[in-house]
Amino acid sequence: MKSIWSVIALLAAVLPAWGQPREGRSVEMSLSGSYQYVTLGTGSSGSGAFLVSPRVGYFVYGGLEFEPEIICMLSSRANPVYVLNGNVSYNFISSKRGVPFVLVGYGIANSIPLFGVPFTRTSFVINVLNVGVGLKVFLHDDVAMRVEYRFQSYFGEGEESVYGYYAYAHKVESEVHAVQFGLSVLL
Repeated sequence: MKSIWSVIALLAAVLPAWGQPREGRSVEMSLSGSYQYVTLGTGSSGSGAFLVSPRVGYFVYGGLEFEPEIICMLSSRANPVYVLNGNVSYNFISSKRGVPFVLVGYGIANSIPLFGVPFTRTSFVINVLNVGVGLKVFLHDDVAMRVEYRFQSYFGEGEESVYGYYAYAHKVESEVHAVQFGLSVLL
C-alpha cells in the first residue's frame, strides 16, 4: 500500500510539467462559492443553499486538468463520512481572455453531501457521477474569474435489512445541481 501512495505522489509531482496553460504554470488553486439545489429520491421536493469550497487542479497535458476533490467530516463519536471524486476537465485554451471548459468525473462515498456537508453515513459504497461545464475569464495573466454548472448523481444500494415480517434494501438516489462562482489562480 505504501508503494502505491509513493507512485501517486511521484506522478502528482512529475505530470504537471507537461501541462502548462500559461508558461511555467501547472497548478490551479480555486475558491468558489456555489448555490446548490438538492433533491433526495424521485418525486421529492428539494432545498437550496449557498456555500464556499476550495479546489486544487493539476494540468497534465495542455488544457487537460486533473481535479481531485475530497469532502470529509470527522467526529469523535462516529466513523468518518467522506466523498472522494476524481474529476478530469478539459480547458479550451486560446490567446483570448475567456477559457471554456468541460468536466467529467467519478467518485465514491459513504455519504451524500447536502450543501457541502456529508451526512447519514451508509454501510455501503455510494457511486458519484460528476458532469460540468464552465468558463474562466482571465482578469490578469494568472488570475481568472470562474463560473461553472455542476451536476452530481449519487446512487447505490446496500444490504437488505429485515424487521419482523418486512425486508428492504437500503437505496440511495440523489441529484445535486450547483452553479459555482469564484476565482482561480495559476501557480
